[in-house]
Amino acid sequence: MTSPTLKVIDVFLAEPDREFYGLELRAATGLANGTLYKRLMDLEAYGWLESRWEYPDSDERAGRPPRRYYRLTREGAVRAREKAEGAARARARGGLRARLGTQGA
Repeated sequence: MTSPTLKVIDVFLAEPDREFYGLELRAATGLANGTLYKRLMDLEAYGWLESRWEYPDSDERAGRPPRRYYRLTREGAVRAREKAEGAARARARGGLRARLGTQGA
């Protein structure tokens, strides 16, 4: 799993029941729009995320474009946790290898 994808799923895993829209995710991950939205589209295609559009309907929200909100699906939460934990283990092994000066193992 790529580093940008891990950044995205980490945001969702921090608050798994919350919906996020693109600008929030961009701020939280530091990813460029093209990178972020490609990851969101992929995760939605895999069934890890679901989305919905919110259209401004009140005076207080007038003047802004519609927002697309994303949230983890149940399966997505399980799979994202598995991948995040696997990535953390791989980073830990890589750090240990670097400290020990080994290549494989």
